[in-house]
Amino acid sequence: ADWETWRAMEDAADAGLVGLLGISNVAVDQLKALLCGARIRPTFVQNRCLVRASWDHEMHTLCQKENIIYQAFSLLSGNRQALLKSCVTQIAHHYNKTVPQVIYRFAFELGMLPLTGTTDVAHMRDSLDIFDFTLTHDEIETLLALRGLR
Repeated sequence: ADWETWRAMEDAADAGLVGLLGISNVAVDQLKALLCGARIRPTFVQNRCLVRASWDHEMHTLCQKENIIYQAFSLLSGNRQALLKSCVTQIAHHYNKTVPQVIYRFAFELGMLPLTGTTDVAHMRDSLDIFDFTLTHDEIETLLALRGLR
């Protein structure tokens, strides 16, 4: 069924009905198989980016190697416990930013495209307000070290 679906998506791209193809909620072995057998490679992989899964490091690394844009979702809702850690709130306080802004900036600096989900215009503005600061190497390492939390 997966290959049947992908072939239909390739047909839609060939017909000009869609411009770019992507996949979501995929495992590393599934993406590797797709890359070996697809006629049209995915442009995007959209996955949950969870602390307890090492920020989806293996998938993100594969995407970088294969020139695929990694879209990170559940950065906030999937990592609630980690976002309460004092090391995270201290980084936010240092830059006069919110914890979500720090996490979105962190994902951006790792080369991910952070996805947010809101219909509130003020929240959209806040989510986009991540381009006036840069995390230090030590801060990035601190956030990476959160992996493994349950």
